[in-house]
Amino acid sequence: MGVYWALADYGRNFVLPTAWLISSVFFFDWRYTKVLAPLMANAPNVDKYEQALGMLALGNAVPFVGPLTIDAKIKEFLFCPNNDASCLPPIPPEGFQFLVIFQNLFSIICVFFIGLALRNYFRIK
Repeated sequence: MGVYWALADYGRNFVLPTAWLISSVFFFDWRYTKVLAPLMANAPNVDKYEQALGMLALGNAVPFVGPLTIDAKIKEFLFCPNNDASCLPPIPPEGFQFLVIFQNLFSIICVFFIGLALRNYFRIK
């Protein structure tokens, strides 16, 4: 009940889960940067790598769409920044898959709470 209250104010507020969803993009961008820091250190173009991490965090914030928009070339760039043949097929570092799954679940919950609050707001009495 505490999580339900913190994320959605018991379905009465759609601004709160929207704020949580937007702030989760920044949080998960930071976490992806920490998990992929060893690979980012070897990247020849750090700015492009950081942009790809931002796109990953933003893409995963939209439920069911993020995993579809992240194609193999982006994953190959994230996990093999030097494009050497020794790391193909690209293997994600430990903890990366957990972050992706947790971000997808969190965004699904937030979108559900947004829909619930809007339903409650426009409900005919």
